[in-house]
Amino acid sequence: MCVKIDRRLVTAVWLLVVSSIASGVTAAPQKTRVLYFSSFPEILQPADKPGLAELATAIAEETVKNPDLFFIHGGASLGPSVFGAMDNGAHMVDIINALNPSVMAIGKREFSYGYDNFVLNALSASFPLVTSNLTDAQRNGPIDATYPSYILQSGGTAIGIIALTSANAISEYGATQAVLLEPTKAAKDTAAALRDEGADAIILLADTDFDDLSALRADGTVDVIFYTHNFNNPQSLDRQGKLLTQGALDGKIIAVDFWLESKDGSAPELVTSAELLALTNYEKDPLVASIINGYRERLEQLLGPGIAPVTKAFDTLRSNIRSRENAFANLITDALREQMSADVALLNSGTIRGTVRYSVGHKISRGDIQRELPFGGRSALVRMLGSDIQKTLEHGLDCGTRSDGCFTQVGNLQVTYDSSKPKGERVIELLVGGEPIESDRYYKVATSDFMAKGNDGYEHLGEAEKMFEHGTNRVIWNVVVEYIERMGEVAPILEGRIRDIADEGKPTRSETEEKDAEGKPDRNGQ
Repeated sequence: MCVKIDRRLVTAVWLLVVSSIASGVTAAPQKTRVLYFSSFPEILQPADKPGLAELATAIAEETVKNPDLFFIHGGASLGPSVFGAMDNGAHMVDIINALNPSVMAIGKREFSYGYDNFVLNALSASFPLVTSNLTDAQRNGPIDATYPSYILQSGGTAIGIIALTSANAISEYGATQAVLLEPTKAAKDTAAALRDEGADAIILLADTDFDDLSALRADGTVDVIFYTHNFNNPQSLDRQGKLLTQGALDGKIIAVDFWLESKDGSAPELVTSAELLALTNYEKDPLVASIINGYRERLEQLLGPGIAPVTKAFDTLRSNIRSRENAFANLITDALREQMSADVALLNSGTIRGTVRYSVGHKISRGDIQRELPFGGRSALVRMLGSDIQKTLEHGLDCGTRSDGCFTQVGNLQVTYDSSKPKGERVIELLVGGEPIESDRYYKVATSDFMAKGNDGYEHLGEAEKMFEHGTNRVIWNVVVEYIERMGEVAPILEGRIRDIADEGKPTRSETEEKDAEGKPDRNGQ
């Protein structure tokens, strides 16, 4: 393409530069500010916790102070959530549209309600959604209504955007219509193309499962890395290597300034400066607060009052759910098994998401149950050999060694294992209803439709014969609500269903719970 240059403009700019040098005046560099936020799918928040309405005010106030400003959303926000399980995340697109991000990364959690629903949400978004390493298998190109990269053009700096989506979008979240490209190659190829298009700086937006991509900053592929805020991963790494270890889950916005600076007449180089902005310093934006309150009111009407009192305290803390037997998980698997008259029940712990302690006296509501089971999964029944059940448990127990959501919770099973043994050889004893499992016998296994499709690494469940009987294809939270209503109280207990002999002698469960519970919500009936 031929670009016509106005020689009079070039002459005028040159005279201005010469004049500035002669007078000894050095113009201040023109800075571009980027605000980054992620990981906020739930509109039901404690009253004292700032959220998206405060974020809207922060964006507005920062825009006034910094005319060259972009708000980048890091994703992990279309699900899972209580309301999202009812409208497949559409309400969150509505809210994020009001925030008006310049671009949003596509994370695995954007597929919480399935691939097709994600595409519908993308089509409803007024902002560009980016993934650089996921393509559509049928189209052999970008997923519909998404981009493989993006350039944000300000007065001072052209900023290229790369987004890497976790492979678990496919394996955990069932986006099987997508094809995964090797992340490092995708980042390098996309970065090179963006540089060729004139990008002065490149930001890499990393999904929750990317713990360390610093090599891509060190070798100059990208200049800044924003990690989607998750447990135990860094949040931001700027061009100078400054690491910020807080983010959205701490109520913080990451702010990074970009500018080009020339020293001693050398070619301009990119410089950045990073800081954190606290959401607590901002008031609620009236428009965004009104949108959120409208959805909250509808949700409260749908969820209704309490259904049964808690008579024995329990928790759904992430570290407990994903590594050991959990009392509330026992209640869910019992509800599923009873509903479908199954021999046993298997459920991946990542299905349970509340991270809450429930005290005696709290009255459990439908909202509590949906908060704990926000994906809206359905009940499924399969027919499996005892040997395949054991292989399935070997997979789930391996997940527990790294506190992964694919750790298996069980019903009517007693599993004794040794986590110090090699993967696939950990189960020592496996009982069904108190009797040793029979390898060549078929058992009816209650589970979720997600697991029955083989997701989360449960290939044996995916290959098992599907059974369609009374109680199958029910929304799991409804199954649990009805089970609690029949019981008349919520008093789940630990029964020794999952026992790790290598764990004996370590700190007691109560000590671990107290440490993990710091800062976690407490449902105590108040």
